[in-house]
Amino acid sequence: MDTGCALYVWGYLPKESWRRADLKLPSSASGRVTVELDEPPLEAGISVSITRSNWEVLFDKSSGLVRVVRDRQLPEELVEIADDVYLGLNGTVLNSFWLSPEFVE
Repeated sequence: MDTGCALYVWGYLPKESWRRADLKLPSSASGRVTVELDEPPLEAGISVSITRSNWEVLFDKSSGLVRVVRDRQLPEELVEIADDVYLGLNGTVLNSFWLSPEFVE
């Protein structure tokens, strides 16, 4: 919490809301992303919610990729912050995150 580093992505995201799409993971670099918020301040054990924004969830069944994106048209740089967890940044703004989830039936 002291560093503000993004460590992982988590949350409840029912598959029924996902839209089918052809997804190919763009080139990326491993790295660190630091989160800075004006309000509310970061608190221990608390995540940053994206529910107040319009996000689209895309899923490619053949690749298994999930992309949660704010604006598909924005150019972005992908940073892998954990195994199979990528944040898509447009400058200093989070535009998307990409996941390769393991599905358990």
